[in-house]
Amino acid sequence: MPEEILTIPIEEEAKQSYLDYAMSVIIGRAIPDVRDGLKPVQRRILYGMYEIGLLPNKPYKKSARVVGHILSFYHPHGDQAVYDTLVRMAQPFTMRYPLADGQGNFGSIDGDPAAAMRYTEVRLTPLAVEMLEDIDKDTVDWQPNFDGSVEEPKVLPSKFPNLLCNGTTGIAVGLATSIPPHNLKEVAKALIALAENPELTVEEIVGKYIKAPDFPTGGIIENTKEELIKIYKTGKGSIRLKAKIHIERQKGGKELIVITELPYQVNKSELIKRIAQLVRDKKVKNITDLRDESDKEGIRIVIEVSRYGEPEKIIQQLLKHTQLRKNFSVNMVVLIDGEPKQVGIKELLSQFIKHRLEVITKRTKYFLKKAEKRLHIVEGLINAVRNIDRVIEIVRNSQTGEEAKRKLIGEFQLSPEQAQAVLDLKLQRLTSLETKALEEEAQKLRKQIEDYKNILLRHSRKIDIFKKELLELVEKYGDERRSFVEYIQGEFEKKDIPVVVFSDGTVLPLEDEEERSFTQPVVGLLKVSAKEGLFIATNLGRTYWVTGDKLLKKTKVKLKEGEKIVGVFRKEFGRLLIATKKGYVKKLSLEDFNYTRAGSPVIKLTEGDEVAGIWESQDWGDILVYTSNGFVLRFPTNQVAATGTSSKGSQVIKLAKGDEVRGIAALNEEPYVVFITAKGKVKKVKSGDIKRKNKGTKPLDGGIIRDKLVKVIPTDKDLVVVLNFEYDGSQVVELKLDELPERKLGDFPKKFFNFEREIESVYNDWIHYKAGVS
Repeated sequence: MPEEILTIPIEEEAKQSYLDYAMSVIIGRAIPDVRDGLKPVQRRILYGMYEIGLLPNKPYKKSARVVGHILSFYHPHGDQAVYDTLVRMAQPFTMRYPLADGQGNFGSIDGDPAAAMRYTEVRLTPLAVEMLEDIDKDTVDWQPNFDGSVEEPKVLPSKFPNLLCNGTTGIAVGLATSIPPHNLKEVAKALIALAENPELTVEEIVGKYIKAPDFPTGGIIENTKEELIKIYKTGKGSIRLKAKIHIERQKGGKELIVITELPYQVNKSELIKRIAQLVRDKKVKNITDLRDESDKEGIRIVIEVSRYGEPEKIIQQLLKHTQLRKNFSVNMVVLIDGEPKQVGIKELLSQFIKHRLEVITKRTKYFLKKAEKRLHIVEGLINAVRNIDRVIEIVRNSQTGEEAKRKLIGEFQLSPEQAQAVLDLKLQRLTSLETKALEEEAQKLRKQIEDYKNILLRHSRKIDIFKKELLELVEKYGDERRSFVEYIQGEFEKKDIPVVVFSDGTVLPLEDEEERSFTQPVVGLLKVSAKEGLFIATNLGRTYWVTGDKLLKKTKVKLKEGEKIVGVFRKEFGRLLIATKKGYVKKLSLEDFNYTRAGSPVIKLTEGDEVAGIWESQDWGDILVYTSNGFVLRFPTNQVAATGTSSKGSQVIKLAKGDEVRGIAALNEEPYVVFITAKGKVKKVKSGDIKRKNKGTKPLDGGIIRDKLVKVIPTDKDLVVVLNFEYDGSQVVELKLDELPERKLGDFPKKFFNFEREIESVYNDWIHYKAGVS
């Protein structure tokens, strides 16, 4: 019969053929199944290794053996493609939870390729075995392989939530997927919570369970919580990652920039080459040495800074010009019922729960069928044993086994299976002990059958099993988060948060903004943007960053021994003035700050010196520096240049013997300056009475005799301040500007407060007064 030839327009054929090809790539290669999170080649590798017995407790076998088996039976494509996939599954810097356990050279974070497959050896990891567990219990559907010779699983039972924990990337035709890895503990908590409450929102999932992605190489995630919620809702977005960097100060003053964690998928070797190129091109200056001290313990890239360099500034330049900061694109595209879909995190979690409940149901049906079959046999054996004499007589008088079987079925109402089991019975099973054992087995089987039926009938039982298996998984393989989330937010209100900061480092949200007294010294009383956070500055020249989410509940900054808080300030203040007790003043930009809760130095202190006070800086106006003995120096702001965090600033005041700087303030257009002393004396001085001088000159006498000057505040309005007393407690007081006694600079202040205790320190209450920072 001649072949039929169809005439089809070429554009239609091209369109249909390309569509067929595109769907083949999408379904058969690049996009993972939402249930087990695997692409076909990954699934075939895992099943093939399981099939040839490469379990964690068995010896390794050559990778070439695995690749050959996969090619022969399941994946008729290039051997190098299969091997490359196997290599990635074994790389701890690629997979958050590796599924293959490799022995030999499997590549490195420097971009070194793996050794040829004839040299390396491999076997399954315990987590991979968890994904394959129960595959022999009718839990998943099967399909013929490419030539119909054997069958392969369409999906794995996958007790382990691989898709979210390991993530995936893939490029298909017209589609791409990119799902970041996550922490097993967090994913398990979210799965359990969603299984218990399907109405759980994405906001609740992110707020309580899955904070953010968790990359195998660690690093710091810089997204806000709102951004993360949007990413997890839509399945699209960008995760901002940066390296983990710190500064080490060695004896002799040498400073090192040390990089210990890299953003995901950054090639360490290429990064080092890029830094070296920037130094050669003089785009980054003051670097004297660059070396890689990484070993099996982890990454350590060391950058030596010259004595003229500012480490914080260099770090910012490197973050800008290298892959020390990079974005991870999120595009959660998966196959659901064989179709590609873009989904959010709740859908990914829900689909995994659905899959596991189906596996539990099918496995329970398998066990039920097996138990019922065995009970049927055992009941037949018990029936036969009870009539053993007659059974023996029938068997003895039968000419063939088939005749005996027929007679047993007819006389004892046995099924063919039961009759065959009776004929197969060994003589030793006829003892009274064996008979009792059969009856006990039957009883046990009846209980199991009842339990299996109960599981199938009750959804809550399946959920309980799902939760139990997940918790067992977490107990075995759960680990701590590697990627630190720096800007993650809590359940924020739209308005700012009123907080109080105590001298011991405790930060507490205020339920009542009008609270006026406290049992311990207060160093800050202010409203802070929940989307930002606040800095805490100490006498040792360090600042601690407290993120907005921490401000919603009581938190505490861990201060070093001998460290005292001298002030708090918000991120929105562009520049800061710092004064030390020995008369140094420094101006610096908050852009140079290291946002870390562990504390970071912002000024280099001379021996025996401490930070006395801080104030918000402007690029215009004057600076006031005042001393404990009541002396004041006013000089232009532009006489102090902005410097980096590693400098000590400029010596601005000549101090008398035994005197020290008490604090600093910025004087702009405020008409008055208020003076407060330890003995509760107060005066207001017209700003014009404080003569402007140059930095480094002798200060003016402020008229403080047999007392100590505690605070100087420039103002044009009423003040609200916090008075800290000498031994304990604080009091918030309001100072009406019109009621304060006005004096000349050299005049004595007037007794204003009638407290029995001396005032140790004064801090502005920035909830009620918005002028600056103290």
